[in-house]
Amino acid sequence: MNIRVGRFGGIFAAGAIAALVLTGCASGTAASSSDDAKPRSGGSITIARLGAEVTSLDPVPDTLTSNNAYTLDKVFDTLVVQNGKGEIEPRLASAYTTSADGLTWTFTLRKDLTFSDGSALTSADVAYSIQRHLDKGGALPLSAPITAVTATDPQTVTITLSQPYSPLLAELSTFSSGIVPKDLKGESEAAFFAAPVASGPFTVGNWDKAGGKITLKKNADYWQHGKPYVDSVTYIVAGDDNQLAQLVKSGQAQIAEGIAPASVSDLQSAQNVHLLSTPSWNQDEIFFNTTTGPFADRSARRAVAQAIDRAALAKNTTFGTATAGTTYIPSTVQYSDQKATVLGYSIDDAKKDLAAATSDTGKVTLLVESGSQSRDQQAQVIQSQLGKIGITVDIKSVDNATFWTEFPAGNYQFALTTVIADTSDPDNVTTWQVDGAGPSKAFHTGYNNPQVNELAAQGRITPNGDARQKIYAQLQEIVAQDVPNLSLDYTAQSTATSTAVHGLTVVPNGTSLLDGVWLSK
Repeated sequence: MNIRVGRFGGIFAAGAIAALVLTGCASGTAASSSDDAKPRSGGSITIARLGAEVTSLDPVPDTLTSNNAYTLDKVFDTLVVQNGKGEIEPRLASAYTTSADGLTWTFTLRKDLTFSDGSALTSADVAYSIQRHLDKGGALPLSAPITAVTATDPQTVTITLSQPYSPLLAELSTFSSGIVPKDLKGESEAAFFAAPVASGPFTVGNWDKAGGKITLKKNADYWQHGKPYVDSVTYIVAGDDNQLAQLVKSGQAQIAEGIAPASVSDLQSAQNVHLLSTPSWNQDEIFFNTTTGPFADRSARRAVAQAIDRAALAKNTTFGTATAGTTYIPSTVQYSDQKATVLGYSIDDAKKDLAAATSDTGKVTLLVESGSQSRDQQAQVIQSQLGKIGITVDIKSVDNATFWTEFPAGNYQFALTTVIADTSDPDNVTTWQVDGAGPSKAFHTGYNNPQVNELAAQGRITPNGDARQKIYAQLQEIVAQDVPNLSLDYTAQSTATSTAVHGLTVVPNGTSLLDGVWLSK
């Protein structure tokens, strides 16, 4: 997870979100009556989205926005990739194996791989890219305990670990593990990433850093011969939810990503618009500052959790596109325990916990990331419901840039935002949200429970199976009682497209695979 929407492979827990598919198919691939037709090459598409403009095309930046991340994976391919179901599939690697002790991973590259300038892409480039990721860390570090990355021969890469690490493939599937040329072709980072040589389906065309518009062009040397089908993709930034929906309705954009719940009904009935709603790893969530202020007191956090009717909140603020949240691991992520004992809605119990709190909770401030109609409504509902137990809530609504300055700095009491996991491996959301020894210090809450930290570490080295599942079940039970965060709802991912768009795959982490997209006449 990481700062995108705020973000933090693939077996899924059974989750109710899967029933929320409104149109299209649950796998995340756009469907229409003519999808059986043969794909045709040519044409250009415009994709509208919210958020900040693209500021960097370095896969390993110090800071990150959602639009940076969702552009990077079009320019740089990875060894493996997550498909529309969140499952791991080979990408630049044609195959991979692991030793019996789990310490050695061997990746075989596809034959005749090239970069967008026609130069060969070999194991030396892969080894360099992974080592660069390890050395720089960046906003989404490669946390695997890698001791060596070796270009064994031109088509083979060997990764050696100090201990088994279950999330390795998941980490190698993210945009931050994109493959770049060795030594960046001898250029400085600034020069190379201003006009990068690509390993993915697209290269960079025009890039207006001030206006937020970037055009990607077809990579004629892409390893999937014949793909991508479209000649170019232009990304534009919408000012708000309403403008985002209007751009696709008017035909100014052929794809609109991140459609707000309030826009779903309107777009379902719009002519020449196809609405794809799929399971995601999204959740709307409250985060508590556990180090200082009123919510450093565990009883105060528990009082808030029990005063909020999450089922009613999800129903009334997401227009039927979400289910009530329970644990910090979304229902669509591996080993989510939807039977975990969580603090349910009870005004009486909330008042008891509030009475046990020693901190001053008379008046508190809720920091809210603005720009979302449903999130604004959620803040108002929270304000109203906490008022019933005697807590006065002052809503401090700030723009994206301010929120992601104040929140990571700990300048808040409790905060409301939308977060999304990068992978379906539970370590991703666990490391970012609840591990006090993790890179974000439990996602800027300061929560630091030694038992949780130890279980998180065990979860990383335990092979998939019953033992690993029990670890994450225990984690969810502990966190649900400590309440460093509070999942309000698990939201579906809604994407609107022109009915002329085919072959779009939406991954549960919010990105889209565009190499298979084509336009009908």
